[in-house]
Amino acid sequence: MGNIHVKDRRRKCSNHQNNITLFRPTDQEPILSDTDGRLLTEVWSRLKDDIHKVGVITFVSLFETHPEVHDAFMSFRAINTSELEYNAILRQHALRVMGTVDKCITRLDNREKLRELMAELGIRHKNYSVKIEFIDLMGPQFISSIKPHLHHIWTEEHERAWENLFRLMCYHMKKGMCSIQD
Repeated sequence: MGNIHVKDRRRKCSNHQNNITLFRPTDQEPILSDTDGRLLTEVWSRLKDDIHKVGVITFVSLFETHPEVHDAFMSFRAINTSELEYNAILRQHALRVMGTVDKCITRLDNREKLRELMAELGIRHKNYSVKIEFIDLMGPQFISSIKPHLHHIWTEEHERAWENLFRLMCYHMKKGMCSIQD
């Protein structure tokens, strides 16, 4: 049946009392290999000119698959998802997110800067009352947005590299969110 008497030592980290996500800031940092870094840099150089499009596609996709995330954005909560790709505020936010991905890729050789960037971003998102469980949703949406543009070179290794990058980014972002008290 399991050991129900064993105490869960994970830190409860959440923005809302009724919605608790368990996250252990003491867990080992996700691994991103040198090979992952090389693959990410290679793919990113191909995508860089179209990052504004990728960002918008990522967010529209995210809102279609997870409407609760759309509702969390005060700036365009009332706008229909099908009209969002033309919304200037969404376009600006999407470009900022893609800029963050770019910064993370350029900081692969300086992991401390990457950690600081993502932890600070986590703190800002906590201050905006973003639910910690939303953080992990961005990576899969981003990957499914870029795959069609790269079908001629895309491999399982590319997919794994992007998954590893987003795991690392999300880990430090959530760590930042957990660093400040509710």
